[in-house]
Amino acid sequence: MEAQEKPEETVSQHSPKLAGTVNWGTATVAGVFAGMLYGGSKEASASVSKDAEVMLKLGSTPDKREQYRMMRDAMEKRFIRVTRGSIIGGVRLGLFTATFYGLQNLLAEKRGVLDVFNIVGAGSATAATFGLLCKSHLLFWLMY
Repeated sequence: MEAQEKPEETVSQHSPKLAGTVNWGTATVAGVFAGMLYGGSKEASASVSKDAEVMLKLGSTPDKREQYRMMRDAMEKRFIRVTRGSIIGGVRLGLFTATFYGLQNLLAEKRGVLDVFNIVGAGSATAATFGLLCKSHLLFWLMY
């Protein structure tokens, strides 16, 4: 007869997820897409005045080839500007969202309570961190 072995029990190192906490990854992806939409639309609306300048130049140029080249250059620059704005906006809002929800979930797990103080603490820490990372604020703090 063979001795029956007892199955080993696995012990989880992670605490159970509290009900009501937000999924960090889903919120980050939503933040990235929202930032991309915002950044792209902001750059697209800002480039309207630059398009008007190109139209003024087109009226003063009699050569059709030169007009075509100017329009193509303007469209390429606009595409690059809008794409750059989308990428930067997505990264900024994605990082902000990831930091906020990561800190909120960390506070909820460490404290064992899901309440408004987790949101306030995560929001304050995230706002302070990103406020110090801004170029104008960083120069201000380094000067004084």
